[in-house]
Amino acid sequence: MTTSPDRSTGLVFLHRVVQRMDGADALPALHIAGTNGKGSTAASLDAMLRAAGYKVALYTSPHLKVIGERLRIGGQMLPVEAWHEALDAVQKALDLVPECRPGYFQIATAASLWLCRREGVQVGVIETGIGGREDATNVLTNTLLSVITPLGMDHMRLLGDSLESIAGHKFGIVKPNSRALFCGSPAEVDGLFLRECAKQDTLGEVFTANCRVSDVESSLDGTSFTLRTPRGECRWTTRLTGLYQADNTALALRALELIDDILPVSGEAKRAGLASVQWPGRMEVFHRSPDLILDGAHNPHGTAALIRALRHLYGDAAQLNFVYASMADKDYMASLGEYARAFVNARLFCTQLENFARCETAAQIAAKASALPWSCAPAVCERPREALRMALENGAPTIVCGSLYFIAHMRDVVNSLEL
Repeated sequence: MTTSPDRSTGLVFLHRVVQRMDGADALPALHIAGTNGKGSTAASLDAMLRAAGYKVALYTSPHLKVIGERLRIGGQMLPVEAWHEALDAVQKALDLVPECRPGYFQIATAASLWLCRREGVQVGVIETGIGGREDATNVLTNTLLSVITPLGMDHMRLLGDSLESIAGHKFGIVKPNSRALFCGSPAEVDGLFLRECAKQDTLGEVFTANCRVSDVESSLDGTSFTLRTPRGECRWTTRLTGLYQADNTALALRALELIDDILPVSGEAKRAGLASVQWPGRMEVFHRSPDLILDGAHNPHGTAALIRALRHLYGDAAQLNFVYASMADKDYMASLGEYARAFVNARLFCTQLENFARCETAAQIAAKASALPWSCAPAVCERPREALRMALENGAPTIVCGSLYFIAHMRDVVNSLEL
């Protein structure tokens, strides 16, 4: 799939806009791309850097509830008044570049970078939106390290229908004369990454070539693992739950090693940061006995990671309840099929978001899912609150998953329940 001229040209104009906003593009940054694991890797980096005393901005997407979640400085959202000032600054800069016609994400990115500049942020941990090469975040000009997490098939309409095409977009965040780290998954695009680094005269490393993660232990309390890097071997623990969090956290730890001459972080600060890190809506444990977990897995790669984590926690034969809703334009049957085949005693509770036109109906999901090998016929309950109550009543671990829109709604529902 070829690069869209409109997107690449739009990035050039957006760069001109951001340059006119007090040079907001010069923010020292760790720039993160990938298909899955971007958010938790970014959150881990942010937590460790803050524990070391740096003033850090964490920019991620999408938000779960309010747009202010996308930018946290020092771990906190900014007041609405600050965003109004930032949007005024964006408008003034746009007046100087009339060719630029930015969309929602481009405006949010420009405003966030201006806020980082105004607030005196020392380093930004910046996650891409979609892709990398033409993503709005690629206006950054002072990237300390580019980090690429595992790649998979997603956003194919924009990024192409092959891993090579998707990887080409993601590796586009590698900057000239800088440093870059690719997790090494999938291995077949390692060569493409290294060629891009050579093209940019950038020091690039494939994590799996130099580092090893072993002895992973995961529970609802967190994840522990042993990491061997060229610097030595050490045991680490993160508050984040899920087998895959060992790999994401290890990637973040290695990233800090690669820039410790610029941003030194002590071992104590790393441990303190990992002990406090949070990433809402991803293997988020809300209750124990019965267990209640919310996870925003919404593509095949994310579904596979969630299944591995649940198998490790509960085994294949455990009775699990899946409370599920999806957007109608997503291939939700692929995910549901994986859940049904992985857990022979699983039950499915189908629900929907009210007054949300994109959402598939609970009845339609159940009708399609009835062909899958669930332990009993899928239940239909249009109201999410009631679907959750039905699932929790039988005392089995309950997994709320599907669309991130659904997860955002269910976090509010869960917080309002007396469990």
